[in-house]
Amino acid sequence: MIQVIAFDLDDTLWSIGPIIFNAEKRLNDWLQHEVPQLLYDVDSMRTLRHELLELEPDLGNKITEFRRRLIERALLLSQISMDEAAELSHQAMNIFLEARNEIMFFDGALETLSLLSNQFTLGALTNGNADIQKIGLDSYFSFAFSAEEVGAPKPADNLFRRALTHTNTRPQQMLYVGDNPVLDIDAANRIGMHTVWVQHPGQHNTGETIADEKIEHIRQLPQAVERILSRFSADHVGQ
Repeated sequence: MIQVIAFDLDDTLWSIGPIIFNAEKRLNDWLQHEVPQLLYDVDSMRTLRHELLELEPDLGNKITEFRRRLIERALLLSQISMDEAAELSHQAMNIFLEARNEIMFFDGALETLSLLSNQFTLGALTNGNADIQKIGLDSYFSFAFSAEEVGAPKPADNLFRRALTHTNTRPQQMLYVGDNPVLDIDAANRIGMHTVWVQHPGQHNTGETIADEKIEHIRQLPQAVERILSRFSADHVGQ
């Protein structure tokens, strides 16, 4: 029987594109105001990504620190001192993260979480760097783990294993909800979890497996969970 429902966050509970666009604009405005001598803007900093990853490959699994170090490198290349570049890059990331956590939820998402939290333990497993406390999801979620925290992004199984250990549950007792067929559905299916795929308009299944349920909107999740539970109960009655 399902006891825990874990969620992907970006593009599952909200649309991430507009959020990152706004966060990068705010970051760029701040940098231009605070460091007018900076030779890079947010767009041109991307040219430094490959160089930085070659120097420090481990940063590829640390998206927050990677962005900060990217800013720091751009500052250093603009003849900013090491100490000042470090301080400014931390301030810049605070600006970015503040905007990154200004979320506009999909319609019905919070109502869905509220309803499900009455019956299940809820949590978040994300490759991103949203902060559930800043967003206000800590009133629904009893746990949240990021790829940066566990050392590897989905589709690696680190996040899923951490959630199973944390909740002391077996894979078949956990349901995972996500929008990405490969990173979310394939990864959770391989471990043996139940899965629900939130399919966005025009999105195709590029994965190798099929979710237990497919929905087009997060507000349809409670009904999908009920269908999974009904099939689970029917299977056990027939055994």
